[in-house]
Amino acid sequence: MTNLLNLKNDDGEIHLNDERMILTSSSIFGTLRKDLIENIGFERMKSFLIRYGWNIGVNDAKKALKGNLSTVKEILRQGPILHMLQGYTKVNTMNLELSMDSKSEVHSVKVEGVWVNSYAQEHITQTGIAEKPVCYTLTGYASGFYSTVCGHEVIFKESACKGAGQSECRYEGKSIHLWGMEIQDELKYYKAEPIVQELAVTYEKLLEERNSLSKVMDIHNLLTEELINGRSLQSIVRMVYQKTKIPLLMENFNGNQVYHAGFHKGKVREVRNQLKLMRENGPVTLETGRIVKDGMELLYTPITLQNKTYGYCAFAQSNQVEGRTNLEINRMILERVSMTGSLFLLNEKSSFEALERVKGLFLEQILNGEFATREEIIKKSMYLDASLDHPFTIAVLGYRFSPDRGTENDYFIQQKIIEEINSFFKKRNQVVLTAIRDGHIVWLIPLSPGNEFQLRTKECINHLYTVFSGYNFKMGLSTISDELERAHDVFQEALTALNMNEGTRDIIKFEEVDLLSILMHTGSTPAVLQKAEKMLGPLLMKDDPKMNELLKTLYVFLQCGGNLECSMKELNISMSGLRYRIKRLEELLSCQIRNPKSAFQLYASFETLLKAKMITIG
Repeated sequence: MTNLLNLKNDDGEIHLNDERMILTSSSIFGTLRKDLIENIGFERMKSFLIRYGWNIGVNDAKKALKGNLSTVKEILRQGPILHMLQGYTKVNTMNLELSMDSKSEVHSVKVEGVWVNSYAQEHITQTGIAEKPVCYTLTGYASGFYSTVCGHEVIFKESACKGAGQSECRYEGKSIHLWGMEIQDELKYYKAEPIVQELAVTYEKLLEERNSLSKVMDIHNLLTEELINGRSLQSIVRMVYQKTKIPLLMENFNGNQVYHAGFHKGKVREVRNQLKLMRENGPVTLETGRIVKDGMELLYTPITLQNKTYGYCAFAQSNQVEGRTNLEINRMILERVSMTGSLFLLNEKSSFEALERVKGLFLEQILNGEFATREEIIKKSMYLDASLDHPFTIAVLGYRFSPDRGTENDYFIQQKIIEEINSFFKKRNQVVLTAIRDGHIVWLIPLSPGNEFQLRTKECINHLYTVFSGYNFKMGLSTISDELERAHDVFQEALTALNMNEGTRDIIKFEEVDLLSILMHTGSTPAVLQKAEKMLGPLLMKDDPKMNELLKTLYVFLQCGGNLECSMKELNISMSGLRYRIKRLEELLSCQIRNPKSAFQLYASFETLLKAKMITIG
């Protein structure tokens, strides 16, 4: 075969097998490869070099077939020789298997070997170590040569390459039907596609992208307009569905609210269940995700605010094959809907917090006695959507945290607790006023008919325990009053109850605190007088002769140590009359006045008020 190489120095020509050749440096191929990558991209460069090698291989195969060689194997062995003579590489064929059919035609071929001294080094010199094999010209040449000789497609593939950092360039070639699906990704490089046609396809894709992005921007502008005009989230969801025709759901955990459009009956529950399972089976993610299950594709993205997830937006549609562009465009639209939801919640949260701060200042004014009359307080409360035209109670909340939590910012924690309290009552459509006073959190709770405030306060404390782990909460609860102008005194009741709460109970009411405890723990004269007044309650109505009569009866009865005979003589009434009065007293005071503990409390209340000259006994 070397005799086929003819150098015609005088004519400046090189001939191989009677065909003129052009001698060039291997480094030029490295430069060409680099320029192709820079100008038409890696994928088109690979396809170009494979087809370039294929055409050379086909040309050499046609020449080999014209030779006087008797067997297919002999013809196939000419390919490596011709390739080597052209300076591409030295070929060491390790294994060659041929299978012939009944007509003596090649049915299948399988070959393995090594390319020695290939110019893969030029790729490394120009662009560095590659991630995958790079001998595209050699692969194309071998595929073209074998396919032409064997009469059917034979595709070669590198299993190792020096250009990718391996020790040698190892190849494998097989008839296409022996490869199966393994070779599918490589076949596209053998198909010549004019760049004009590719540009046309690219133009169509760019046009589609432009139209899709235009759609996204239209929806983005509409979302902005809806937000500026103060539309509801339901209105926003409905608008997006009308534009996309894809069923949309928006779920807000904080308010347990769901907005949706485009769903058939029962589908909303199914989508919510899928989102719930997703949250329960893994950590809450801040990324857009996709769930495909039971014939439904769910594209979801979180609604976040200050790195906290408040809910999800989700597109739901039947599971169908879609282009990447559609999926990407839907993701972009959904993320803009989510952003709108976040801005809506931020605005709502800011408005809510501003209103709560005003309510807090209002409560401080009430406690400081800055309003002259109850009517003035009620009038102002109307402007704050917090009508106080009802009896009320005051709760004072204290908290402690375990030492292992370290130092925490008291103000920050107080604000977080107040935020949770306000949110808790807002979800239950109940208005409360909250403020910080004397280092404690104070609630004023208006009591509408049927309002089970004690149950609600207990539920609220339980909620705080779930949110603030490691904290210990105690509450003092005042009596019920409708004298807003005396709110400071009612606050003192709740504060006194809190200070007396040294046991394991979360809540203690002022009614449950006895006078002796107040006197021993606080030494506060106003608190003692206040408790004494509460103990005697309705009997202190000075303008009611019957109440004055009952007040004297009680005092005499207590002085006589509960002795009926003594009391009857002192009061100069019959036994039946005395018994009637005692029964009436127990109904009014809601206690058994013959019980030693109750009797002691009542007698101490009398003595306290008498010494303070707040009552007289006729």
